[in-house]
Amino acid sequence: MVGGGNSALEEAVSLTKYASKVTIVHQFDKFQAFEHAIEEAKANPKIHFVMESTIIAFHGMDNLESVDIKNLVSGETKKFKTDGTFIFIGYIPNTNFLKDRVELNKWGEIVVKSDMSTSVEGVYAAGDSTTKRFRQVTTAVGDGTVAALAASNYLYELKVKQKQLITV
Repeated sequence: MVGGGNSALEEAVSLTKYASKVTIVHQFDKFQAFEHAIEEAKANPKIHFVMESTIIAFHGMDNLESVDIKNLVSGETKKFKTDGTFIFIGYIPNTNFLKDRVELNKWGEIVVKSDMSTSVEGVYAAGDSTTKRFRQVTTAVGDGTVAALAASNYLYELKVKQKQLITV
């Protein structure tokens, strides 16, 4: 895992359910995460830390086999065997085109209600571009289901209202 913020530490903890060992490579000597996320990661015996370091090369033919990790203080580089690398050094939601159209929070995430509706009636959003704590494929799929059902219900109600207006 590459990173030192909330996303990296939370994902590292999550990965320990599937991996026998998770190593966090972070370029600074301190994490930029909430204290509870740091404590949870440090308390997990499957998580190991390589601080003040960065990955400078990836090696492997068909699959990732190793990475070169450079210590930013000493300049020393070591080859590190690994089966995979996840990079969580922040994200920027691709929502700039929605600015001034729907409500966005200070991070550019779409503000949604529990039914995934936005600040604009009839507009729904789902997935990692919305305000949420956990960003996983499974939560995005769940969001999509909720948004689709809510949008379908919204359209049905519009149709019913339209029929009522016509019969009056």
